[in-house]
Amino acid sequence: MALPALSIHLSNHGDAARTVEDIVLAESRGVRRVWVSEDLFHRGAMPIVAAALARTRTIELAFGVLAPQHRHPASMAMDIRSLREIGGDRIIIGLGSGVAERGALIAQPASPPLRIVDEAVSALRTLLAGSALDQEGVLHTSKGLRLTGASAIPPVYVAAVGPKALQQAGRRMDGVVLTMMCSQEHARWAAGRVAAAAVDAGRGQVPVVAYLPIAVDEDGAEARDRMRGVLGYFIARWSQVAFLSKLFLDWSELDVERMTRIREAFDAGEPLDELLPDALVDQYCVAGTAEECHRTIEAFAEAGITEIAFDASDDLDGVTALIAELQDGGA
Repeated sequence: MALPALSIHLSNHGDAARTVEDIVLAESRGVRRVWVSEDLFHRGAMPIVAAALARTRTIELAFGVLAPQHRHPASMAMDIRSLREIGGDRIIIGLGSGVAERGALIAQPASPPLRIVDEAVSALRTLLAGSALDQEGVLHTSKGLRLTGASAIPPVYVAAVGPKALQQAGRRMDGVVLTMMCSQEHARWAAGRVAAAAVDAGRGQVPVVAYLPIAVDEDGAEARDRMRGVLGYFIARWSQVAFLSKLFLDWSELDVERMTRIREAFDAGEPLDELLPDALVDQYCVAGTAEECHRTIEAFAEAGITEIAFDASDDLDGVTALIAELQDGGA
């Protein structure tokens, strides 16, 4: 089976200058695309991507993802126009409704997430095309708003978890991003929803991107041990966020009681071996020897994933080396 496209994901939690250097290094090693996240209260993705575009020539830079609640569509359109003038057609826009629990910390009003994203996409496409924006939205209302000129419109991907968001992506978006902690079972279900909506809308294949944590080692058990800590971290943090906790409750053997035990053990620094067996690690992570990782990647491809963005925030060397090996057909 053909492998999906392979890219990397970098979080915005670390030093911004270091992230730019990582993108430059990734390009030198043949990586085709980098997804840069923008979680609230860390670093802004816009300046990171702008600096990286100025330092690189071929690598694509994707936002994974921006929240429309934090920026007026006109401001986003202006920034995107500038980024295209710096880096050409190497930009991909990723939009998502964000995490309400984080938005509440800045008094962000609760708004229908699907409508927020739909309105933002429509506004961006209208403004970048050089047309006047007349929109009465849940967040922003504009009458006759227009940029001073037109710009090519980059592909627009959206982050989606639930069925309605996935269907929206299949009907009218250029691609969809599945968040970290996307199990193989969830990937199959999500890709199926996107594909069905695309068919109903008379469209072709809509790309589906999955963020996946990865650890590769000659000792497969050692690689899984490393991923146990990553999986424990996400369960501990996401168990308290309603829609994110569903990624575990709906798609694994975990229940609320067991997730609470995992959170308590993780926060206390206790071993997670019994709470997070290898089978659960393999559901949510790419871990093991190079051969084992190759099989897991094939399984995600068979589930309908067209691009895997490996999280490389903590091991850029190892991840880029594996990508090069896989692309050369060496695994």
